[in-house]
Amino acid sequence: MEDLNIFQEKEGEFTGPRHALMKNVRIPFYEPNIDKDFEKDLSRFETRPDDVYVVSYPKSGTTWLQEIVWQVYHNGEISKEGVESRYPQLEKSQLFERPGDESQVTLNSRPSPRLIKSHLPYHLIPMSENEANRSKYLYIARNPKDAAISFYHFVSSFGPASHFSGTWEFFAKLFIEGKGAFGFWPDHVLPWWEHRNEPHILLLKFEDLKKDLYSNVERISKFLGINLPEDVIARIAHQCTFSEMKKNAANFKVDNNPSKPSFLRKGEVGGWKSHFSEELNRQFDERLFSKIKGTGLEFEFGD
Repeated sequence: MEDLNIFQEKEGEFTGPRHALMKNVRIPFYEPNIDKDFEKDLSRFETRPDDVYVVSYPKSGTTWLQEIVWQVYHNGEISKEGVESRYPQLEKSQLFERPGDESQVTLNSRPSPRLIKSHLPYHLIPMSENEANRSKYLYIARNPKDAAISFYHFVSSFGPASHFSGTWEFFAKLFIEGKGAFGFWPDHVLPWWEHRNEPHILLLKFEDLKKDLYSNVERISKFLGINLPEDVIARIAHQCTFSEMKKNAANFKVDNNPSKPSFLRKGEVGGWKSHFSEELNRQFDERLFSKIKGTGLEFEFGD
């Protein structure tokens, strides 16, 4: 990004969040880390074989999966540390030291194993060309109707700090036109779906975790090469229900700040139904699901 392109979508009195454009992908303007050097830093960032990346389109169950992976790594332990301290977000992080800021803890200097969160699409995620040395990538997908309404509530919860002013209908319009953060939903989820059978990638669905958390905790632990006894898997599955996670709500605040919004909202399937008009539902089906038709990728939308 030699010339950093920062922009907002506008329509009448409404404005969308501020984004930076990197290789045609809209990234929230995370100051001060998204700057003219970020793309160059990202291109030279080296992954490690024991890195674990939790990746998703926003509001698809990212925090949920982060907590599950953390507990799998720590034998069912519930951390007292905020989730953002345990999981730096790739695109919000300073990747390397910069002149005059040598005291900053960079992502490159963090000790292994690094647990990293990201919403970057497949083609921007750092990945070793040597298959034997590749990190592990867990991607969680969610039906886009629930993801969109959750994303709207999350952005709105920041108030003026989000630079967003508008209705749900305006937000939904940006979403289906691919003008929201991290781009057009099908363009994000489909490449991960197409690579789902590669040994370093585990693709999960939000709705599947809601139906059977125990089996998916077991899948995750096996994928990570961690053999857990049945009682520990059961304990993690219990501790990682939304009701249990909300008992430790302070751990899931943005920037680990009690005054900031929470990454957790309702964690339900089918909540979109109380927000969608018939016309909006038709537009989602026409513009989003036409793109994944025939790929084998399917979602549940609630009873």
